[in-house]
Order: sequence, then C-alpha cells, then structure tokens
Amino acid sequence: MFARFDFTRPRTIVLVALLIGVVAGLGGAVFHTVATEPRVDDAIAIEEAAAEADHAMSGDQSDGGEEEVSVSRSDQKGAGLFLAFALTGAAFGLFLAITSMSLRTTTGGPFRRVVVSGMVLAGAITVAPWLKYPPNPPAVGDPDSVGERERLFVLLIVLAALLLAGLAHLSSRLRRAEWPDDRRVAAVVGVGLVAFAVLFAAMPASPDSVGVPANLVWQFRINSLTGNLLVWTLLTVGLGVVWTEAARRTVEAPARAVSSPGATAQNSMPFSADTPAS
Repeated sequence: MFARFDFTRPRTIVLVALLIGVVAGLGGAVFHTVATEPRVDDAIAIEEAAAEADHAMSGDQSDGGEEEVSVSRSDQKGAGLFLAFALTGAAFGLFLAITSMSLRTTTGGPFRRVVVSGMVLAGAITVAPWLKYPPNPPAVGDPDSVGERERLFVLLIVLAALLLAGLAHLSSRLRRAEWPDDRRVAAVVGVGLVAFAVLFAAMPASPDSVGVPANLVWQFRINSLTGNLLVWTLLTVGLGVVWTEAARRTVEAPARAVSSPGATAQNSMPFSADTPAS
C-alpha cells in the first residue's frame, strides 16, 4: 500500500503517520469497547443509585433541575468513542512523525528513531500524567473540579516532555563525550528518576475524591493506561516498519537497476553453457 510513498519527503512521513495513527486509534477504541466501557457503565450505575438515595432521603421528588445530556450514552461508547480515538491516534501520529524527523543524528536507521520517539512521547503524554493524576470513570469525582484537573494534567504533560527532551539531550552530550554506554545510561536514568521525583512532589495532589469501590476505579485506570499504550505501540511499530521498508526499497532500487542489464545480456544466450567446444 505504501510502496508508492516517497519517504524522503517530510510531508509523506506526516501523512503516513496520520493514517497509521487513525488505524491505531481505532484499535484502541476496540479495546476500550470490550474492556473499559463496562467499567464506565458500572460507575454510572453506582452514581445514579447514590443520587436516587440522596433524593429519597431529602424527600425531593424533582429531577434536580439538571438538563438532559446532549449526547446519549450509546453514542458516547459507540461512534463517539471511535471518533475520539481516531482523532487521538492521528494527533499521536503527527507528534511521532515530527519527533522522529528531528532525531536524524540517532544511529540505527528510521526504525530506531521512531521507537525512541514513540517511547519518549508515550512517557510524556501517557505514562507520566497517569502516574500522578490517574483517570477516574466519568461519573466519579466533583464536576466543579474538571477545569482544575485538566490544567494540572496538561501542565504535567508539558513539564514531563521538557524533562524527557532534556534527558535525551544529556544522553547525546554524554555520547559525544565518549562515555561508556553503561555509565551513560546509568547517569541518564539516575538524573531522570531524581527529576521526575521532584516534579511529582512539586505538583499539587489530585482535587478529586473517589466515592466508588477501589477495585472498579483501578480496573478503569489500568484499562485506560493499557488502551493508550496499545495505540502508541501500534502506531510506533507500524510507522517504524513502513518507514524502514520504504528506506530499504530506496536503497535496493539502484542496485536492481544496475544488475538488470547484465542479467538481460546473460539471458540472451540461454544455451551457451551447452554449446560444445570447437
């Protein structure tokens, strides 16, 4: 499918990364449909039961004056879920393509560049915020704290990305200084652990209180992390393989062009080996 794409052009790399990102996002949506959405339904059922109990105890027979939800639950876990993950996968693909193209000094070819970029981005965008602010099911938590939670989440992603970029720069500097690989890796890991420990300690705690069973919340959190890492894995491996195969074809094409005239000349005398000597 991608044989006709010219991977020497950044525009082509971005386009292919977007397409693979959409496919990876749809794969993540399938996973969440099977594993995560039932946990969301359970959390919503608990929340609705608690609200009905509060109304019964207060003697309030009204509906609380709340407006109807504009998007139904069936749409949220159906077309809405797949659309959201397709867009998320495309955004991840854009980030991965840009980051991979910026790592031209990394040895090992395009596959290694893509894998390193995918690990850095997944760590900054998915793993780091999950460790500090693990997500809760939609019906859990105070709705008034949504804005604060989003600001903290985005701030942590930005700071984690800056830290990981700094660690990558440190590793490059130590490699140019001819540090042995064992010392270089140990130094970068040590600095990274200290830096992230300071970052997590400095960031405020989550403003949400959890009022549903812990096993339900943690099932949702683990599934959320697994689904996002699945998207990153499919995207990273897919782009790395396609880009590497395209680079290999680009290298092999001139060799085939050079060897083909000789092969033609040899084939023009198919019975020369059988001709008896005079």
